[in-house]
Amino acid sequence: MQSKLSSGGASAARSSNVQLRAPTVPKSAQLCSSSARDASTSSVVVDRRTLLAGTAAVLLATSAEVPAAVAATKVTSGDWSSPGLAALEDENLPKFFKTASGVKVQELAPGSGQEAKAGDSVLIDYVLRRNNGYFIYSTIEGVSFQPRDVPIGPIRLQLGSGSEVIEGLQDAIVGMRQGGKRRVLIPPELGYVSSVLQPQPPTFATKRQLANHSSESLLFEIELLRVLPA
Repeated sequence: MQSKLSSGGASAARSSNVQLRAPTVPKSAQLCSSSARDASTSSVVVDRRTLLAGTAAVLLATSAEVPAAVAATKVTSGDWSSPGLAALEDENLPKFFKTASGVKVQELAPGSGQEAKAGDSVLIDYVLRRNNGYFIYSTIEGVSFQPRDVPIGPIRLQLGSGSEVIEGLQDAIVGMRQGGKRRVLIPPELGYVSSVLQPQPPTFATKRQLANHSSESLLFEIELLRVLPA
């Protein structure tokens, strides 16, 4: 009995010392698997190289075509209906002319009413932009991306000596007829040389934007609505 138990215990000990081993893969199978991986990697590399070569060819062809297209297009430094976009020159619009003070003026519509003179009060609508076309403020609804809560509406300005209207804008308005429209590029020395000068946008945000760019030339589009009694 004791012999059987000893024999059984020895067998259990031997079985507990047995270690499980993973099945051995033949070398021929390993070589086939390795060759398949290498072939797959090689095909991916070739495919990527082919794709990159094709993309490079398209980019080179495109870059060769762009200068010719650009060279055939006349572009100005701004679009006056959308901020910051280049606009094609319109050959039908009049060219800018320069006043004696240095203000550049473009006559968009001559008007047919009473002519504005120094000493008059006038009622105008205007759109104010930076010289690159970026929008600042408008008295007219629906211009550019102006928020709807920004106050709008025509403004009254007093022309002549002692006026608080910026000099460049006065130069542009004097000589306009009622109903006329002008586009005016005002250099900084004839613009907002003081923070109290008119016209001023109505909100803190628009005033701050104007103050940030008051050292630049500014573009006004103005419409003379009415020449008012003095």
